[in-house]
Amino acid sequence: MMIPDGALVVYKNKPAIATRDGDRIKLSMADGDAVRVRDKDIFLLHPGPLKSVPAPTAGGDFETAWEMTTGEKVELSELAELVFGRDGPAERLACWNLALDGLPFRLEENRIVALNAEDRGKEESKRKRKENDVTERAGFLARAKKFSLLPGDERWLGEIEALALGRTQKSRNAHDVGAGETPESAHAWLLRSGAWTPRINPYPARSGHPVRAPELELGPDDDDDRLDLSAMQAWAIDNAWSRDPDDAISWDGSAVWVHVADPASAIPPGSEADLEAANRSGTLYLPEGSIPMLPDQALDRFGLGLADRSRALSFRMEVGPDGLIGEVSVRPSWVTVMRRSYEAAEPELESGPLAELTRIAGIRAAYRAGNGAVDIDIPETRVWVEEGVPRVEPVGHFRSSAVVREMMVLAGEAAARWAFARGLPFPYYSQEAPGSREGLPPGLAGEFAKRRLMRAGMAGVQPRAHQGLGVTMYAQATSPLRRYGDLLGHQQIRAALAVDRGVPGAAPLPADELSLRLAMAAAGAAAVRKAERSSETHWTLAWLMEHPDWAGEGVVAQAGLEALVYLPAIGLETRIRGGELELNTTLRMRFLEADLARLDAAFAMEDKVSPAT
Repeated sequence: MMIPDGALVVYKNKPAIATRDGDRIKLSMADGDAVRVRDKDIFLLHPGPLKSVPAPTAGGDFETAWEMTTGEKVELSELAELVFGRDGPAERLACWNLALDGLPFRLEENRIVALNAEDRGKEESKRKRKENDVTERAGFLARAKKFSLLPGDERWLGEIEALALGRTQKSRNAHDVGAGETPESAHAWLLRSGAWTPRINPYPARSGHPVRAPELELGPDDDDDRLDLSAMQAWAIDNAWSRDPDDAISWDGSAVWVHVADPASAIPPGSEADLEAANRSGTLYLPEGSIPMLPDQALDRFGLGLADRSRALSFRMEVGPDGLIGEVSVRPSWVTVMRRSYEAAEPELESGPLAELTRIAGIRAAYRAGNGAVDIDIPETRVWVEEGVPRVEPVGHFRSSAVVREMMVLAGEAAARWAFARGLPFPYYSQEAPGSREGLPPGLAGEFAKRRLMRAGMAGVQPRAHQGLGVTMYAQATSPLRRYGDLLGHQQIRAALAVDRGVPGAAPLPADELSLRLAMAAAGAAAVRKAERSSETHWTLAWLMEHPDWAGEGVVAQAGLEALVYLPAIGLETRIRGGELELNTTLRMRFLEADLARLDAAFAMEDKVSPAT
């Protein structure tokens, strides 16, 4: 249709007066702006001629017009006549504007349609709800700014909670109530408003880790070539609260055995369970409970000592009097495992096979120390949640713990040597040498100083020394139920053993693919560790907030204008002004307050209990 000069048209839903300008149309907008457009970009409302955009006619009987045309398409000129009794440009513009609003008429491809009764009712209800939402949100904002929430306000808190949990990066509600735009500020606001209590831990959600065990099926049992070691005594020694036993130790009279859970026998590379384990990187251990890397059935099938006989991947290692590893062999096995807590195992270290393993552990510890191993002894605490209530208590020191730790290092070194000797691509784990330890202070301050000197460990497919452990090569290989890197190592070992047996199609992963999987696992493992550390601190602070009168000993671990003080009973570090305090001085400390959202707490020194020793 040719657009005449002076016509009233619509461009991008805005009225304008059109004037022909060559092959284009010049539009004079209501606000005074001018634009040049093509004919197809505009819609003719009225041929005019007009000099300016008219004001839409007010009033009119739209209700009667709707009743007469319900459910029908209506020409703009016809609607203007029905509503106003005349068909002028101002009347057409008024009708267009109402149809543009969508009630009780609406636009469909520049045609006006009268809504049927049902659609009109739905649209009116929708608008009413929106109006109510606006009113209710305004009420919520007013209350929220005063930290005076009411029942029913939960619907508006969802956005703010999502920000605090790391599930969104922005929240209009958080901004409007003054809760900031970061997870920490949103968390602080939720606590202050009373919407959250200190017993809500946001860190697992922020890590992006799944909230429950994977629900996947494992492959069938692969029991071919399992060596029956069930007649040999084997001990799985761990913390009393451990629920996923994945390693055990034995002595056969001439060599050390370390038996490790064997989930790799049912989780081949590329299987659903393997891909999910890679995505999780590891089991997430939280004070409120663990979220496994593998399906629950993996623990049932492969946890050591949970059945009369357990499937294991067993490492046999000969250890010389100088601590050097001799011959190493690896076999899938059947083992009968006795479970012990560290405390219960203590008296058994004095006789029998455990006494011999204790002796060898001492030899190995001396060997590694001679190679520069760094042993850091900082008191630890256990933080857990029982029926919603946080608990904190120091972890005891047991010789059995040191023996088991030494056997695991031995197995890790042996696995690395076994793989290296075969040219097997393998997930090695290394660590560069720490800084110089000359002149380190004694006592707890020295332990903290050693910790500051340590370098980050690195996973890779090339064997390198693990200087922190004092071994020339090493691999993490004793926790395949809970660390993906360990599971990768077991998959490689099993593939190599299958090749030895002539199993058709058996082949380890090539180095480049293994390296890629390791890199992905390392990134995920870092997020898991961060969530674990943050969660422990969160629940420790929550416990302190429920024990506001707490007081206990602190030890000066680092001197200076702001001394670093370690609180062994609760596993926290704090800084206090005390330039005159000497290292290792024992202080009487008192809890002041906690900033839970920022994982910080303030303490005051009440007195010196004892001078530095």
